[in-house]
Amino acid sequence: MQSKNWDDLRYFLALFRGGKLKAAAQATGVNETTVARRVKALESDLGLSLFLGSAAGRYEPTDAALDILSYAETMESANRALQLRADRTADHVSGVVRITAVPIIINRVLVPQIDVIGQLHPQLTIELFPSSDNLDLSRREADLALRFARPYEGGFRIKAQKLGELQFGVYVDRKISADDAENLGWITYDDANASLPQAKWLEKTISASSTRRANIRVADVETALEATANGLGKTLLPSLIAEGDKRLRALILDDQTNPVARDVWLLSHVDQTGRASILAAKKWLVGIKWSGLD
Repeated sequence: MQSKNWDDLRYFLALFRGGKLKAAAQATGVNETTVARRVKALESDLGLSLFLGSAAGRYEPTDAALDILSYAETMESANRALQLRADRTADHVSGVVRITAVPIIINRVLVPQIDVIGQLHPQLTIELFPSSDNLDLSRREADLALRFARPYEGGFRIKAQKLGELQFGVYVDRKISADDAENLGWITYDDANASLPQAKWLEKTISASSTRRANIRVADVETALEATANGLGKTLLPSLIAEGDKRLRALILDDQTNPVARDVWLLSHVDQTGRASILAAKKWLVGIKWSGLD
């Protein structure tokens, strides 16, 4: 018997023990049609008749079924032991996982929540590498990467998973009054980063309203936040991060809509996905509420 038949053996055992399709379906969490189909597939694969139907709707085991019963139960026990072993291993995750992301994600999102994974897996070390460059996962420059855009390189070797969206809003130094904030200049981005969604929105808004620019341009969101918190101007910032900074205050836009939303993607290399340490780190990152503040 080939190992591929274990899944069909599960349905055989359920029907043997329950005697009826309904009981077997309840035990395995599927419908009665699936149980009947899987048992029939096992019979076909083995070339044996395992059950005889009765007028009462019961399935009576044949001699052939009794012959393979001990084998099926041994397979069941082995499968349970393997699962228990895997569960124990998952509870003792160790090693090092290197995660790269833009500085603001590392500093303002991951660092404040590092205790979450630390308490679950005290033997696991998370190595945080803030960088705006796209590190090469294939060359093991990092194990996991968080990016604001889905990758178009890496092919089938890179696995991409969308974690959520970072909503952006307009923020200003909390100490600045509403009237002064209205006339405050916009903090914009340098030419090298003019293609960023928030940079495009700022340029469009400035052109449409003839409002002035601040006397500072930045290259990343982290610098934009610090410049805003120091009263140098107003700008777009991720609400998830800005709302947690007591130095900042949100400005209500006339149309009351989110001007920009940027996707957050988790990238990993397919060769790494089976590692317990990688799985634990990915579960932690997926659990972060990227799309909201609730």
